[in-house]
Amino acid sequence: MRAIETKPIGDANFYKFSIDFVDDKFIIGGQSLPLGIITHDILNIPVDKQPAIGDVGNELITLYSRLNSENYSDELFISIRETIEKTIKVIKKIKPFSYFNINGEYDYINFLLSDAKIKEWNHSFSSMPIPNINFVPEGTDMYDQAIILTEFIKSYMYLCTDTVNFYNIAKTYFVNLTENGFRDKVLLAGYTKEFFSHEGILQWLEEMNVTDFTHNFTLEPGVWMAPVIIKNKDGLAMLGRRIHFDRMLNFYVTDMFEGLAVGHYSWQCGICNKFFFMETARKQLYCSAVNPEYGVPCAYVAKNKLNMPKQKKSDGRGYVTWKHRKDSIRREKYLTNNNKPNAKYDVETCLKASELINRYFEQAQIDFDYAENGYEQDMALDHIFAEAKRLLGKK
Repeated sequence: MRAIETKPIGDANFYKFSIDFVDDKFIIGGQSLPLGIITHDILNIPVDKQPAIGDVGNELITLYSRLNSENYSDELFISIRETIEKTIKVIKKIKPFSYFNINGEYDYINFLLSDAKIKEWNHSFSSMPIPNINFVPEGTDMYDQAIILTEFIKSYMYLCTDTVNFYNIAKTYFVNLTENGFRDKVLLAGYTKEFFSHEGILQWLEEMNVTDFTHNFTLEPGVWMAPVIIKNKDGLAMLGRRIHFDRMLNFYVTDMFEGLAVGHYSWQCGICNKFFFMETARKQLYCSAVNPEYGVPCAYVAKNKLNMPKQKKSDGRGYVTWKHRKDSIRREKYLTNNNKPNAKYDVETCLKASELINRYFEQAQIDFDYAENGYEQDMALDHIFAEAKRLLGKK
């Protein structure tokens, strides 16, 4: 028995996955992401992909029902394999599913449903008096593999059905959140309690979860947690918690409420109606993605539209860093203009550095991945001046 987890990275397969939570982030498959981003990604699943996810989920439910009610057939097992492969094809490039170990999914398919394995299943079932998966004798290797197979199939049913249902309830929640303008953590908590206690919402949840395997919107006993020691990007040890999930909905609900608890949530843009992710910019009103109708970010569209609330630059992502760099460059320019002995750069380099920080800031408003993974590095003062000199052809 171990007191803490020792495996450096948790599993990241749909059938069995573990998420490490540290401060206001979580780690999946070695990738660090902010709490609440899974909910945000689900809200922004492309509209043309949503029906396909629901359709393959319904196909899997039918096949799972056949698996339990019918005797074994090669056709049934091949259909299960092909439908799972179709599901992977639909979701593999869509966030949040792309965070998972997609290659590992194919490993499970080969282990459980390859042509060679289906021949083994055929041989094993043909020796049984009742060739049905519910009558596989316990205590055998076949029984252990049958359990893995059924859980593997159910993981895809959960994935599809839970995603569709969670999208519907999360969209309603965050649309209402935006309309009411709740930003403060206390207001968020009060609104959340009221929303999920509302009789109409509770009835809706019951109506959505009509199948026997998607019967509620709460965490189940299948979720368990263990402490884990994780190294941060500087190689320093940090204490976190590793949560093991056996169902997607459990992960979705955990991400949503853990995110809300630290002030991370989605907000609906007042221009394009898409959801953008709130992490540090408390009063951001519009998304930073380029609006295809206008060719500029929605914040700029609102800036030039009459009767639209205006968003301050100080509410943009990464503003604090930008302001610090702007002050540092202004101070350096002052030293140069006044011939101070500790001045390091000439005025031309300072002007180019100012252009760079403006460019980096604007990119961070548009590109989440850049804002999360590249912005702070680019905004390091030494890097800014080195890049400015390089662009000017100076040594």
